[in-house]
Amino acid sequence: MSSIDLKSILNFSAFRSEPDDSSAPWKRRFPSEKTVFFGIGRARLTWREIARSGKPGDQESVRVEPKEGLAQISEHVKAATDRGWCSVSLNTRYVISLETNLARRTGSEDMLKSNPRAVLGGKFERGKRYAVTHNPETNSSILLSFDEDLTRKTEAMFCDAGFRVGRICCGAYILLRHALAEINRTKGSEQPVSTFYIICYEGAVCALVQDQDRWLELRSRTDVYEDDPTPITDLLAPFQSRLSPTINITLACDEPMPQLSDRLAIVFPGRTVNDLSEPGLGASLMIKN
Repeated sequence: MSSIDLKSILNFSAFRSEPDDSSAPWKRRFPSEKTVFFGIGRARLTWREIARSGKPGDQESVRVEPKEGLAQISEHVKAATDRGWCSVSLNTRYVISLETNLARRTGSEDMLKSNPRAVLGGKFERGKRYAVTHNPETNSSILLSFDEDLTRKTEAMFCDAGFRVGRICCGAYILLRHALAEINRTKGSEQPVSTFYIICYEGAVCALVQDQDRWLELRSRTDVYEDDPTPITDLLAPFQSRLSPTINITLACDEPMPQLSDRLAIVFPGRTVNDLSEPGLGASLMIKN
């Protein structure tokens, strides 16, 4: 064994994930390294610096097309990182849908990345990338899809600006999976869970009805709101007549939105709002995974 190999074992670097290993958690890929988390919306670019400790900083933003925004801020943001590594959340031009009877055999989630047609069957579309979350109690699944071409163009745009893209993700999907995990801690029909999930992430909204563990209805739209929460409650108000009386609300936003919580209490009277929102929640979850 060479002295270099021995040193890498003694300082644990031999056991760290490679920076370009997208299957490994961010905090293992970039231990004690400053990185940055970007968000792309319609005519909006946001970013948060990620400290060496893994703590996300405050969000900053510019309301211009992302390519123009990168040209304005790339040098200053890149200088705040160690090697220019970044993660990018696509907050527009994706689809989150509720599907049934998707393949669940062992290894199907990995196969979704390499051979999605084998998992999706007739629901497969050429030129798409996918991710899936299965309901463990029923045959329903939540399917995320976005354009392969958009992903490649996004990565090229950041590389042209001098960044190294370590992950491309969807912030609303990350928050939805987080909310599902937080609420469904106790599995099994003896204690079935009912709630109405509302996810808000940089203009995007995703709503999912869970009744007695069953996922009944999902609605997802991008570019719904900016600062005023009124478009969110306008979009969600029709659900009130379709929710059973015992269903309360689970809210998860990337940033706390007190105005939204107040509006929901008016639009959905008599229903408790369980607010999981935290500052920089999307970035914090991305770092852990």
